[in-house]
Parts: sequence; structure tokens; C-alpha cells
Amino acid sequence: MTTGSTNKVRIGLIQTRVANSPASNVKKTMARIKDAAGLGARVICLQEIFNTRYFPSDDKKDVAHLAETIPGPTTELLSKLAARLGVVLIVPIFELSEGRFFNSAAVIDADGKLLGTYRKIHIPHDPFFYEQSYFEPGNFGYKVFETRYLKVGVLICYDQWFPEAARATALLGADVLFYPTAIGHLHDDPLPYSDWLSAWTTIQRGHAIANFVHVAAVNRVGTEGKVRFWGSSFVSDAFGKVIRKAGAEEAVLIADLDISQNARMREGWRFTKNRRPDTYSSISNPVAPEYPAAQGYVMPAEWEPHQATWLAWPEDGVTFPKRLKKVRDQYLRIVELLHQGEEVQLAVRNRATQDRIRKALKVRGVNLKRVHFHIWDYADVWFRDYGPTFVRQREKAQTAVVQWQFNAWDGKYESLLKDGGVPYFISERLGLPLFRPNVIMEGGAIDVNGQGTVMTTEQCLLNANRNPGMSKGEMEEVLRQYLGVTQVIWLKSGISGDDTDGHIDNLARFVGSRTVVCAFEEDKKDENYAALKANYDVLRKALEVIKLPMPPARYDTVRGEKRRLPESYVNFYIGNEVVLVPAFGNKNDDVAREIIQSLFPERKAVSVDCSDLIYGSGALHCITQQQPLGLWGQTEFSTLESPNLSVKL
Repeated sequence: MTTGSTNKVRIGLIQTRVANSPASNVKKTMARIKDAAGLGARVICLQEIFNTRYFPSDDKKDVAHLAETIPGPTTELLSKLAARLGVVLIVPIFELSEGRFFNSAAVIDADGKLLGTYRKIHIPHDPFFYEQSYFEPGNFGYKVFETRYLKVGVLICYDQWFPEAARATALLGADVLFYPTAIGHLHDDPLPYSDWLSAWTTIQRGHAIANFVHVAAVNRVGTEGKVRFWGSSFVSDAFGKVIRKAGAEEAVLIADLDISQNARMREGWRFTKNRRPDTYSSISNPVAPEYPAAQGYVMPAEWEPHQATWLAWPEDGVTFPKRLKKVRDQYLRIVELLHQGEEVQLAVRNRATQDRIRKALKVRGVNLKRVHFHIWDYADVWFRDYGPTFVRQREKAQTAVVQWQFNAWDGKYESLLKDGGVPYFISERLGLPLFRPNVIMEGGAIDVNGQGTVMTTEQCLLNANRNPGMSKGEMEEVLRQYLGVTQVIWLKSGISGDDTDGHIDNLARFVGSRTVVCAFEEDKKDENYAALKANYDVLRKALEVIKLPMPPARYDTVRGEKRRLPESYVNFYIGNEVVLVPAFGNKNDDVAREIIQSLFPERKAVSVDCSDLIYGSGALHCITQQQPLGLWGQTEFSTLESPNLSVKL
């Protein structure tokens, strides 16, 4: 329906569930377009990348075969349909252009002519929305397309969170801002679906009000992977009133727009004419790189003062087959030892577990005011690897969190992938700045001296199963940017049985600014001898090196596989008042503890039985994460025990 110089226009939004077959998605959408046209819609908008499933929910998949050119097969097919029906179509697809990939929307006029393409400018990169791995930012700028019926402005999904994009497009003369979208709720998101939906609707209604334009947002429905797309496509008038809204199922949403309202509201409130662009210069300033090092953050050495140590209570019987009770007993001892010198932050799965642990600790004489519980739906105990890397500004003592991407050691343990969200929730609870490098890494892969040097291994950080295609130089730059280091010492490889692909915390650790302890095997026939000797030779060229003996080889069946247990005394943990040293029930336990004690004379080196913990392929350093002393958002740790802070990851 169009009347009176196109002041009144009927539009349609196509909200669908997406199948695996692009061809079937196109076929279904064409049928819905015909339905919308039959209901009188003259401008019809499809959802973001309408013909494929939302592949950015997985990171770095090979999806090049899904991309196509504009014009190309899909736009040519829909151009013919647009001409036959006399409708304008907004067609969002995964675009390939001269070897580059974009998240784009083609605009086809009612005569079938391709008017042009908008390429999404703001590209997100968050858990299960990994778009920066697939799309380049759009290079065409903001555009308005003068169609037969409307001046159409197109922005795509994540653009909707940026008022600058809406304002720029409105100033170009758009009658309606169309937002093809793929947005949904993560199953384990701590924020409820209703909050996200409200925010999504509100921000776009705000664009309508601030710019006096109509807004139409179209979203997909259905569950794809971990994302439940909520649909709820809607149309808002120029004063933010929702005219029509869809639900959470497939729909053809039809809405009648009175475009003359735009001018009436604009003249009445004069928001546009009373703008002061001369005061907006800061908006156009380049975005400063959000690198911790550029803001004075560095990762402190482990022996520097802690605010707290973070742990997760063991629950996984697969990780510790028939050994869970013994491992839990050692956890109680670890908490008892650590809490005397620092706070202990302990993740548990439910309140019943929390109450049981509190009773057990009380029997041991633990001061429960120094132990703080967090109820989370986590998977396992390896806090060093999936937990936050804390960095600190030395002058201001401000603490921040670095959240590496966590792929569960190349997906070896898929059920543990959800633990990658832990750093985000800790940053939220503590009110700390959060930095998110687009890099897969685990905390056990790095060790620093707090004075500009980091140690790591080529086997881990340069492994194709972590960051394929990343060079050594590129990885060193990441370490400089996020850890505040200037020197990277590369060891070659790790010990046998280590399923982390050569983590440094089984091989060598800083115990002083220029001193390291290094795992060393004296037996030349031992399978670890060559790798450990090579690491030792690298280290002694740059640092003072103290050898730590290796435990005698021990083999057993672990998760159905006969293999060597990755026992190493280097996997100790430095607390404020104690150093927890792994013990495995052999003659070298005391030797290793005495060496470590000599290196930390002001702390007490205490052996902790890890003979059961090691069946999970880790020891004391793997299960702990230190939070350095510094400024942070909360003032009372006790507030973190509120039942309202229970979350699912």
C-alpha cells in the first residue's frame, strides 16, 4: 500500500528459522516474500545473512563456500522476484568481493535493479559471536538508497548498538532505518533473556526518537548451537512507539508507516536543527588501542603480594576417577594453608556444596571470613588455564582482567569449553576492566618475572591447534600488548603425558627477576631427557638456572588410555606466606621441596600430596590463579556471597 507521495507505505519483515541448506532457506524465504507482497508490503527486509545458519557462533570455521558475490546467484534470483512483484527487497548475505569477505545487504528496487550494497561497519567479537574471524568492517560507509517507495537506510545487527551509525544514516535522508539482525540469548548467560530483549528493543526505539525516523528490525528464530535466536522483529514509528511486533516463531510481519510523521516530529522538536556538531569532535577521534600495556598494565610475578587465590571445587568424577574424595581432601588442606596469608575465592556449583565445605573447613579451624564462595555452573578445576590473567597498573595499583579465548586444549575436552566464560564473570563481580584478545591461550602456557620477561613454549603457543597461521613475531606482539613484557623466552616442548601441549608451568618457573627453576631429568634413557635438556640449554644462555629433579616415571590408565602421568615439581604455587609444592610419594619429593624452600626463605614450603590430583593431568599451579593486590571495584569480599550472584556459565 502506498498513498499520497509515498507518505504511507506498507513494509514487511521476514522472520524465519534457518536450515543447513542455503538453497532451502532461499526457497522458503521467497515464498514468504510472496506472502508479504500479497499482503500489500512494498518494501520487504530479510534477516541478517538470511540464507545460511549463523556460522560466527563457532570461531574460525572454513565457510568460504557459503559466500557469494553481489551481484550473484542469490541477488539475481531475488531481483527477478522483486521485479515480478513490484517490491523493494533488502537482502543480507555473506559477501565475497575480490577475495575479501563482508557481512552485507543488497538493496533491490521494485523494478529488479540492484541499487547498491551496505557492508556492516561494526563487527563484534564475543563468545559465540565471533564475527571478526569472518568479516572485514564495511568499506562503503553509511548509505541511503532512494527506492520507488522509500528512502531506505540499512544498518546490520551490531550496528544497532551505535547511535552514531543511526544518526549518520538519518542525516543522509533515510525515511526508515532497517536493521537486519541475528541476535539471541546464550543458554548459560547470567543476564536473563528478558533483559537482553528489552535492551535490544530500547536502543533501537531510541534511535527512532533521537533521529525522528521509523525503525524496522528483523531477527531470525530458532536455536543454532548455543544461541537461541529470539525473533521479536518489530517496527517503531518516529517517536519510538512500537507499531507491530512478532513473537519467537516464524512470521511475516506487516506494518503500515506514515512517513510524514518524521518531518512533523523533526520540525516540532528541532533535534536536527539544534545540533551542535562543533562540540562533537571527540566522537570522531580514533579509537585508542585497548591494550593493557598501553595503559600501564603489567602481569605481576607470582611472588608479588596477592589479594586472593582463586580455586574451583572438584566435582568431575571423569577427571578424577575413583579419586574424587581424596582430591577434595587435598583441596581442604590447600584452602587451610593459603587462607592464613590471603583471601581464598572458591567456586562451587550449589549452596549445598558450599555449606558442606564451610562445615569441613570450620572443623579444620579455618577462618571462614577469609574464604568467599561463588556459585557457578562450571565444569572443572583448571582455573589457571581458563581463569583470568590478572594485570595491574603499578603506579595506580588498578587491577584488570585479560580473558584469553579458551578452546579446552584444542577441544580435547568439549564439556569444559563453557569454563572459558569465567574471566568475564569475575571481572563483572569485581568491577574490573576487561581486555579480550582474539587469541587462544591458557594461563599455564606463560610465566613472568614481573620485570618485562615472559617464558613460554613453541609447542603450545605456536601450535596449529591454538592460533593457526599466527607467526612467532605476531604472538610475541600479543604478549607485549597484553602482559606488558618486552622479552619473550621460547622453550621448545613439554613433558610426556602433558595433554596441554607443553605448558611452561611443568617445565620452568621464575623464582626471581633473573632466576628460574627448571625441570631436569638426569636419566638419559628417560623419554623426557632430550626435551628437558634442550629447555635447560636455552634458559642458561639468558638466566640463572636451578635444576629441579623430575619424579620417577609413573604410568597408569587415564580416561581409558595407558600413559605416563605428567608429574613435575615445577607445578608449585607461590602464595603470600606459603609455597605449595607437589608431592607424588617418592624420594624426590623432599629434595624438590628443600630446593624451593631455599629459594623462598621468607615463606614456608609445604608439600601437598598430588598423587591423585595428577590423574586429571595437572597439579597445584594448574588449579590456582592469583589475584594481585590492587584496586578493584568491590569493597567487601563478603558481598560476593549473596545468593543473587549465583550464575550459569
